[in-house]
Amino acid sequence: MLSLGCLLLPGCTSVQLQSNKDESGLVKLKRLFVLVNHGEADKQPYSTDFAAALKATLTNEPVELEIVIASPLDLDTKMYQKRIDAFRPTAVLVVTATGGVISEYGGYPTLIYDASLMTPDMEKRLWRARINNSGGTALMTRRMREMAEKIVQQLRRDGFL
Repeated sequence: MLSLGCLLLPGCTSVQLQSNKDESGLVKLKRLFVLVNHGEADKQPYSTDFAAALKATLTNEPVELEIVIASPLDLDTKMYQKRIDAFRPTAVLVVTATGGVISEYGGYPTLIYDASLMTPDMEKRLWRARINNSGGTALMTRRMREMAEKIVQQLRRDGFL
């Protein structure tokens, strides 16, 4: 019923996040390296919208950020290890688009993301979230902002911020 209601309302978006954390790996984020892998082959507007929204969402937090948008041709996030080491982060947040679904009624697409907070050496996952981001394609800037807000909100709830 909710999806039918969204079809009738212009400007309807929904971001749902489910997360797990490693209690033994709880760290307070002071320096966060963010790697966004949206898989976009063009000018990467979704990635840049997400990066801008994440920066804006974290402006009141005592966290230094470096955000890198991965090339859609990159096969392995380890190729960024030199940049990560140079920044010396507390942790690395990797946000990857993993798929999408069109509703059975031909409605708004749902994009599925994996967000993983990793140790700086990228060897251990501290926190992981699955994110379903749905809404109209004309509302992608808003969808990216809401996704950034949900991620930061959950990291705060889970004790990382």
